[in-house]
Amino acid sequence: MNMESQKYFIQSGSIGSGKVFIDPLTELTFGIRHINFERLASGSVTFPNAVLQDLNNIGPGQKWSFNFNGKDYELILLELNYLDDSYKVQLSEK
Repeated sequence: MNMESQKYFIQSGSIGSGKVFIDPLTELTFGIRHINFERLASGSVTFPNAVLQDLNNIGPGQKWSFNFNGKDYELILLELNYLDDSYKVQLSEK
C-alpha cells in the first residue's frame, strides 16, 4: 500500500487530567488541567512552532486547525469525563 495516500490519524485513549497528550509526528501537546461538573475544561495546547495557548471553558467537539510541514491538521477534543477526571483527543490530517 502506498503510504503517501494514507492520511495521518491518531486517537488517544483516556488521559487523566493533569497529564499531557503529545503527538509523535507534529510534537503538538495538549493537556487538560481541570474538568468541572458541567463537562467544561481548562487546559493548554501548543501547536508546532507556536507558543503555548491557555484554554478555558472548552468542551467535547471543540476543534483546532493548524498546518505542519505543508499539511493541514485538525485536533478534536472527543471526550471530557468528569467522573473519571479524564479526556480523549483525536488528531487527523485534513
